[in-house]
Amino acid sequence: MSRLQRYVLREFVPPFLMAIVVLAFVLLMDRLFLLADLLVRKGVPVRAVGEIALLSLPFVLSVCAPLGGLIAGVVAFGRMAQDNELAVVRSAGIPVWRVFVPAGVMCALLVPVMVGFNGYVVPEAQHRVRNLLTDVARKKPALRIRERVFMDDFPGYMVYIGTIDERRSKVANVMIFEKSGRQVTPAFVTAPRGEIHYTPDDRYMVLTLLDGEIHEAVGADNYRRLEFSRHVVNVPTDDELIRRDREYRSDQEMLMPALLAQVRQLGGEVSGLSREVKRLRGEERGAAEVADVRRREAETRLRYKVLERARFETEVQKRHSLAFSTLFFLLFGAPVGILLRRGGIGTGFVVGLVFFAVFYVLLLAGQNLSDAGRLPPFVGMWLPNLALVLPVVELSGRAFLEFSPLRWLLRGFRN
Repeated sequence: MSRLQRYVLREFVPPFLMAIVVLAFVLLMDRLFLLADLLVRKGVPVRAVGEIALLSLPFVLSVCAPLGGLIAGVVAFGRMAQDNELAVVRSAGIPVWRVFVPAGVMCALLVPVMVGFNGYVVPEAQHRVRNLLTDVARKKPALRIRERVFMDDFPGYMVYIGTIDERRSKVANVMIFEKSGRQVTPAFVTAPRGEIHYTPDDRYMVLTLLDGEIHEAVGADNYRRLEFSRHVVNVPTDDELIRRDREYRSDQEMLMPALLAQVRQLGGEVSGLSREVKRLRGEERGAAEVADVRRREAETRLRYKVLERARFETEVQKRHSLAFSTLFFLLFGAPVGILLRRGGIGTGFVVGLVFFAVFYVLLLAGQNLSDAGRLPPFVGMWLPNLALVLPVVELSGRAFLEFSPLRWLLRGFRN
């Protein structure tokens, strides 16, 4: 490596690392508020809070690494262009693209690293943080109160809340089943409205119910119905943080080998169902409605299996697309910095965030279309890279080769 290339690498690496740190902090801000609430108000142990913060980092880094390359490219090469260093390089007869080689090689080497990182580290961290948050929610029920769901996580009670006004701590359409060892049939409490709050130590969820009724069986043959204007129910909560290892993993939590194995398994099931559908379609129709019903059932199962396979294939392609964007973002950022001749950190962040916003919107759109079966998973997940290829080629040609590929291409069409 020449002295000039080492100099370029020293100019590129510090803003690259700084951009990753700053972006990681910004993206973790929403999680930091949750962690502070868990630590201060909910009494979750410091070790568990720190573990949640640590396990949240891999996913953030998988997004920040590509964006860091883009911002560092704008900052480093923009500063060199602004200070006329690239003009000196050109006057010395050195092509500008040779100056770009060290940063390009660095980001190219990061691509396989990010493939492994996105395939193994990120899903494992996602799985562990989801398990830990589930365990914390069991310990602190305030985190898991949901509307229109029968919640049986409370010892001795099953609770249903129709609507919750969190700002005023109001609840409506409350039903409580009190499960007691003394009663074969649980007591049933219902109220159209009430209030909810927690004791300072979070050991009890206090429900103050208004204008409700209590229904309970008394003995074997008697039934009692009570009306009340105000009734307080202290629902005990589980205050111990018990760590459980759950084996189920969603597609985002699967390691790459398991994800690929799931894709192959679903591919075999889709092939088998396709053959069955073809066979049922080839049978004579007129015999009975049973054959037609079986055919429609097979077609329905085939349709759902195809969508399920597409969902897992989309996750595979998404991980590879994000890894490749580590290099692709640099191919956009470096030419932009050279052409703008502005190397400030503010310019880098503005350009980076605008570009990333466009990229992320296209990525989400491609993922939704792929999950719905409207686009092949490869096309859907590589759509952002494919859509931005022409701008990257045009900017790279202008910055490194000092000519416009798009204008050259249009001139060729005219001729």
